[in-house]
Amino acid sequence: METCLRYSRQQKQLCIHAKEEFFIDSNFFFQIHGKLNTHTGAASGIAKLKRRFYPEIFTSLDAGVKYDTEMSEFTCDLQGKKTIPITDNGLLSVDMKGGYNFNPGSQKGKQRGLVELTYRIFNFSEDQDVRLKIGYNLLEKKPYLQIRENNWTVNADINGGWNVKYDL
Repeated sequence: METCLRYSRQQKQLCIHAKEEFFIDSNFFFQIHGKLNTHTGAASGIAKLKRRFYPEIFTSLDAGVKYDTEMSEFTCDLQGKKTIPITDNGLLSVDMKGGYNFNPGSQKGKQRGLVELTYRIFNFSEDQDVRLKIGYNLLEKKPYLQIRENNWTVNADINGGWNVKYDL
């Protein structure tokens, strides 16, 4: 199980997140996300049933259904990611991510699209790996930055938004 602590400038509250995947076969899985707000005590969760397609072509291409307890709604989700290495060792790459989330109840959809340049530095210092990511949200027309060091991740965008994540 993956667990982490998250804090953001916008929410100003510490949350504990947990995620677990249960593989039904190599391309079909059930995923559960849980969140506990340490300030309010409110708990919420998301359950997803997903199928992975064309793993030999895409880094990932998933389709599935999702239930969000916070929103009390079912949605259909399609998301994809393609990583293109720039260097032979794969430490510098371009990632393209996109997706579409459709709510059958409201008949509304939400699309997303990102382009990221990722640079990985192994053994930045003893027992420390670093990943630098510069991205651009195509729909919001907003650049962002991510710095990840072993367990710590800091995200920031051009509008002054930021969040911190610590993997337990």
